[in-house]
Amino acid sequence: MAKPTFNLKWLTIATLFTAIVLLLTHIPQDVMPSGLQVSGLDKLAHALAYGAITILFVVSLRDRFSLLSAAALFFAISALGAVDELTQPLVNRTASPFDWLADLVGVTSVLLLFYITRFKIRRLNPQKSLCGES
Repeated sequence: MAKPTFNLKWLTIATLFTAIVLLLTHIPQDVMPSGLQVSGLDKLAHALAYGAITILFVVSLRDRFSLLSAAALFFAISALGAVDELTQPLVNRTASPFDWLADLVGVTSVLLLFYITRFKIRRLNPQKSLCGES
């Protein structure tokens, strides 16, 4: 029997965290605390939130982190960010392409960091792997 592609515990954590982020991004603007509406900080929050989502999904991978898994995660999480932005007007929020770009910065930064780190670890010791079983 083939083993699952994801570690169920980490996949559950990643999914729950993603749901929390999506809930927070759909709180109507007039209900949001004014302290959270500081200009510029929302872009940082988007990058950090989507970076954290990416980290959790990378950690949930049971197989070795690869270029293929990085590409799949990039497209899936980027699409999630786009859907997140496109659905915000339904709850009286403003959809912003700049928020989505901030999401992409978070996703891309994490994936590049994991991929570069994996490459360096593999070069130093081919028996070790990052985010996978050796």
